[in-house]
Amino acid sequence: MTDRQFFHCLKENGPMTRAAIAKKTGISRPTISESAQRLEKAGMVVETTRKSKNKQGRAGVIYEVNASKGLTLAIAIDVKQIQLRLTDLSLKVIRDQCFYIDPGWQQEELAQAILRFIRMAIQDQNSPLLAIGVSVAVPVNYLTGEILALPYSKFSIIHGINFKQLFQQNFDCPVTLDNDVNWATLAEKSLGIAKHVSDFVFIYFGEGIGAGIFLDNHLMRGAAGISGEIGHIMLGKNENLQDFVTNQKLPEALEEGADLTGHLAICQIASTLATIAAVVNPKMFVLGGPMTKYPQFIPAIINEIQPMLFNKVSFVPSNAPNYAPLNGVQAGTYELALTSFGLPTPPEPTL
Repeated sequence: MTDRQFFHCLKENGPMTRAAIAKKTGISRPTISESAQRLEKAGMVVETTRKSKNKQGRAGVIYEVNASKGLTLAIAIDVKQIQLRLTDLSLKVIRDQCFYIDPGWQQEELAQAILRFIRMAIQDQNSPLLAIGVSVAVPVNYLTGEILALPYSKFSIIHGINFKQLFQQNFDCPVTLDNDVNWATLAEKSLGIAKHVSDFVFIYFGEGIGAGIFLDNHLMRGAAGISGEIGHIMLGKNENLQDFVTNQKLPEALEEGADLTGHLAICQIASTLATIAAVVNPKMFVLGGPMTKYPQFIPAIINEIQPMLFNKVSFVPSNAPNYAPLNGVQAGTYELALTSFGLPTPPEPTL
């Protein structure tokens, strides 16, 4: 863990001396010196050509992250698009691209297209690919990579593709994979508005509706990995929540700037969130996804839900409504890459 603290101190603050790192982390200088030797031997950090001088006038070695040691690749796949972000070990973004999914593609065509996009992204790079992270807009077993096909899914083309196995076979590096809303939830905890909150629920409003449940500083996935799939809550025999929202033409109402007071979809969303608040008792709801970009959306939900609540809970917009899944999977991929150098994985909430 000392090596991890040393490395993250450099990553977050830039080039530093061992003395400065010891002061910043509170770790003794001899221990920091030992970490410097191990990390330099592993090629994760390098000495810069610059030197600093201490009070005795001796030159101090300045270390920095060895950016060329390797690359990490984060991919976010949803119903309409594939977002791809390639970064080096210093977290400098080398490539940030978006590809649209052809509605006519079949399952194998989608898989081959994603492999092609990855190869295009890394073909001109000399550094090795250390890890790949994948965010998918469907429930998934994050340990095995198995897509969990639920009834009335809007993204059935992805069912049956095990991206974890596919990428490990083609790129010979470790792969981490999870549901997009889970990644977005972890991003809100590690980088976003919920950084200092131990109990919150992230709600994503887009092509589908999903929730990430974060309680007592842990992400809740459930026995089969489908915790938070609130869009699949059945409201009738043949209609779930996300279909109800679509059928009530909420997206069209948002586009038109309509008054949402009493809108049936807003009423149902508010009722669902009030139920979650009663069962889970979060301190905060973080609302994200494409629908939240419309100024009338979140206020309409708050106005509708307030009379239903019997416990205090705040409703806040995500800082990155459209990129939270990609941000989350990027952070998770980076941590996976560090484990290949022997650095222990931190507790999940801090990513």
